[in-house]
Amino acid sequence: MSVWPYSTQRWQRVRRLKLQQYPLCEACLQVGEIVPAEAVDHRTPISQDGRKKRSAAEAFPPLDRLASLCAGHHNAKTRAEQLGEKDYMHKGCDFFGRPLDPNHAWNREKNNND
Repeated sequence: MSVWPYSTQRWQRVRRLKLQQYPLCEACLQVGEIVPAEAVDHRTPISQDGRKKRSAAEAFPPLDRLASLCAGHHNAKTRAEQLGEKDYMHKGCDFFGRPLDPNHAWNREKNNND
């Protein structure tokens, strides 16, 4: 991709580091699947709110603000963002049928009992 920041050597280093530390798709892991990650994605889009000026801090965030994703989940997340959907990574259920959304009532009740 030839668009800033993805065309920079700095992004390539950040991407490589993220994939070394988290080589599996985080969305697939939530549902019990083991799939290699191919893409590194910003959890919060850097073009959020239609801003044209983006800071280096937004473009090159700490690794915990990036997600390792397989191509399928990366494409689905990008489509969801374009449609205005939020919290794509928290939709659905895990392998055991538990909701992925930490704010779901089931998860809040469970966390309050711990």
